[in-house]
Amino acid sequence: MCGRRDRVLNIRQISDRTGDSPDRIRHLRVEGHELYSQAWKSGDAKNSPLRLEQSKVDAWLAARRTTSLGFRS
Repeated sequence: MCGRRDRVLNIRQISDRTGDSPDRIRHLRVEGHELYSQAWKSGDAKNSPLRLEQSKVDAWLAARRTTSLGFRS
């Protein structure tokens, strides 16, 4: 990314952007959700916090907005 580092979001920040609760994000991640399955744990412990790059969340949200706008026409 040309020297720029992508901001890493924690689960609460992901939740704020997507509207899904942290519990729902954890559940959907296990089920293989297209966005949430890309999240990674920041440690080896079972309860390590989930992290996900902001650019991935933003791109997913933009694609969803584009898709939903297409259905309104």
